[in-house]
Amino acid sequence: MISTKPWGIEAVARLCLAMIATFCFGGLLAISVGKLHLGLPEGQTEFIQIMISLASFQFSALVWVTIFVRKFGLGWTEAFGFKTSEPVTAVAYGVLGGVLFLPAAWGLQYLSEFLMVLAHLNPESQAAVQAMQDPNLSIMNKLIFGAAAVVFAPIAEETVFRGLLYPAIKQAGFPRLALWGTSVGFAAMHLNAETFLPLMAFAMVLVYLYEQFGNLLAPIVAHSLFNTVNFLFLLFPEKVEHFFHPL
Repeated sequence: MISTKPWGIEAVARLCLAMIATFCFGGLLAISVGKLHLGLPEGQTEFIQIMISLASFQFSALVWVTIFVRKFGLGWTEAFGFKTSEPVTAVAYGVLGGVLFLPAAWGLQYLSEFLMVLAHLNPESQAAVQAMQDPNLSIMNKLIFGAAAVVFAPIAEETVFRGLLYPAIKQAGFPRLALWGTSVGFAAMHLNAETFLPLMAFAMVLVYLYEQFGNLLAPIVAHSLFNTVNFLFLLFPEKVEHFFHPL
């Protein structure tokens, strides 16, 4: 069960505005880099732009959240329940939740693709995924992107959506809006129609994990596992395919 938080919707809204402003600044910086004509290969320039955009949200979110919780006299441990339940238990259930949801996520993505084709829409991968599939991108670049996706993205996104927004809206007396609003917002933030449905469903699983344990570590681990598996699919598509279909 999530403990009562000292912050309300207005405080979280101001925090979100600060993070949005930082993200917009990062987006403008990324666009500027694309126009500088640095003489780099096209794929490399696009990779730099994506990493600037990711950093402007992921790293800045961690900084903004640290400042935010300190205003209430809290650290991350107290603010997000890292000692509410046994860390080993939270991690174990996070792994279990991530593993169990993966087949459902793939099924929902295939369903989304099918429906988009029926509607005469062209399913497209996220820009970051397309960049990862560039054969000219070095393995080091891919590993850097992987670290962002597997480590920093889960922490930043879970902190904002499950750690801050969800309890603030719920405590204001809108539990259903908290669930659906943060889930839709989480899915929409990734700006990809093909993955919207599975990400929205995944967000609800992450809320359930946080509600069950009151420890943000559980959804962070599930999110990290989910991103890790998808990253490995992008990094080693042939080997992963052979693992599941050895014959």
